[in-house]
Amino acid sequence: MEEKLTVQMTKEALFDFLLYHTYSKFSGFLTNVLGAAVGIMGIILLATGKITPVYLLFYLAAAAAFIAFTPLQLKHRAKKQVELNREYQTEWNYTFDNEGITVIRGEKTENVAWDKIERVVTTPKTIGIYYGKEHAFIIPKQAFGDRFMAVMKIIAQHIDPQRVRLR
Repeated sequence: MEEKLTVQMTKEALFDFLLYHTYSKFSGFLTNVLGAAVGIMGIILLATGKITPVYLLFYLAAAAAFIAFTPLQLKHRAKKQVELNREYQTEWNYTFDNEGITVIRGEKTENVAWDKIERVVTTPKTIGIYYGKEHAFIIPKQAFGDRFMAVMKIIAQHIDPQRVRLR
């Protein structure tokens, strides 16, 4: 059994994956908690009379900055990577078979055996196939077309279900 996909990365798909990758880690979660804590602290200080409503605005602005900074930074990073990184400007050809995943980008070919795949994740717009702590194949869902189930069936046959996170 073999399935092939041709993938062209988009800034929207890359942004979607970067959001997942960042917020699935403790540090991404902690950034949101810190932003919320600053806002809550401002509200508590206002309620106890320690600050005026004008200072509350500064606390809420700081909270919004903490919470909004990471997504805005990631959106900018995704746009720049797709515009400047030649690898994202060319099509990637993926072949899924019983041996693993073969990826061809221009003149470069990469083979990753199934036992090297650490986990498979889905985001609203992408499928991420991690083959290292910081290395992943990012495939926009639109690239699957009508072959999504066929490819996922191959993945399911070779990857432990504990390492597949589908939504």
